[in-house]
Amino acid sequence: MIARSFNVPAGWAWLGLAGLVILPFAEIAAFVWVASRIGIALALIALVATSFIGASLLRRQGTSVFSRVMRAMQGGEPNNGAARESLMVALGGVLMIIPGFVTDVIGFALLLPSLLRQWREGPAPAPQGRTGTASSDPKVIDLGRDEWKPVDE
Repeated sequence: MIARSFNVPAGWAWLGLAGLVILPFAEIAAFVWVASRIGIALALIALVATSFIGASLLRRQGTSVFSRVMRAMQGGEPNNGAARESLMVALGGVLMIIPGFVTDVIGFALLLPSLLRQWREGPAPAPQGRTGTASSDPKVIDLGRDEWKPVDE
């Protein structure tokens, strides 16, 4: 196993540490504010509901984005945007699962671009098996209709 060290500037490390210290206070303040507006029982229900919504979105969006990343990798065209989007979906889903209104807002903001893209494009098509007969020659590679494109010479 190779140990890797990350060279994080001191300013970023302090900013991350400050965020971890401030986050619980911000969550408590947000809960008190929401509970004063809608009541404690509804605020607790909202916290539990957003955790379930976050888990559901993470499961649904995660598989959709993962399949897009895999298709891009199989096509020989690595897409940094798809990798970045999958990281945003994973982080957004985890933040929504954590109880708290501040983390829910941040998590939903991370999930929103992927949600909008999926609603605009529709659900990803299910992978289909190949039709036709395979060649018995080991030097021949059979491709489906959507697995090749003509190249201008």
